[in-house]
Amino acid sequence: MAKLVAAFGTPHGPMLPHEVAQAPGKLRVESLFNDVRARLEAAAPDIIIEVAADHFTNFFYNNLPQFCLGAIEEAEGPAETYCEMPHRVVKSDPVLAQAFLRHALKSKFDLGVAQELRLDHSILVPLHFLTPSMEIPVVPLYVNGLAPPLPAAQRCLALGRILGDFIRGWNPGQPGEPEKRVAILASGSFSLEVGGPKMGWTDEGWMDAVTGSLHKGDYRSLARRATEQRMVAAGNVSGELLCWITMTGALGATKPSYLETEGGGGFAAWQLE
Repeated sequence: MAKLVAAFGTPHGPMLPHEVAQAPGKLRVESLFNDVRARLEAAAPDIIIEVAADHFTNFFYNNLPQFCLGAIEEAEGPAETYCEMPHRVVKSDPVLAQAFLRHALKSKFDLGVAQELRLDHSILVPLHFLTPSMEIPVVPLYVNGLAPPLPAAQRCLALGRILGDFIRGWNPGQPGEPEKRVAILASGSFSLEVGGPKMGWTDEGWMDAVTGSLHKGDYRSLARRATEQRMVAAGNVSGELLCWITMTGALGATKPSYLETEGGGGFAAWQLE
């Protein structure tokens, strides 16, 4: 059997590993990652499903799925030369991925599938801080939070519900085997501009609205408010919030046990047992 034991969310700024390495113990962002890491280690997941947005590493406008599941044995990265962090090889769990694909299709949710991936900072930066040994298998689930037109937030919430239902009903082993402990990790910011005129600015009003909904466990309200127009107004890559909304779909009404913000990003944990 399987059990959804926890969920987590962090940003994934590509320069964060280098910045923290240059000032160990001095940056608040390092402390926030450590807080989330402690909660992840306490939850002791056997598998992590990481919801992230590909940054034109695997997909471009000529082939851009709104939702894509990584059904891979392993993958490596970072693919970007400017992301100053150690090269990593991340193992995955293709059995879980294929089982979730079948469940999603039966639930009338058509997912794209990739059997080869290169990992960019959206996947690797959170893992760099939270699971530095890279021993926990990670199944990537990509949500298009970057390239307009974006998927509807309600659709992302629905995908999360399907994911949660799958985990709670998944039976990967033989009778008598220990249950698989599964965690979901959302990667992305709430308010972020990259290379545009608002670079370095944070939409504090939107940050308050997002974190207020998260604190209350009011994920349906958040999905209603997270229109493409509103997210883009908070920064040209603020659609990464859709990765968090996807994750919250699996959580029911459970409120976070930990939630902090730094700049335009959030750090959060949910305990589900």
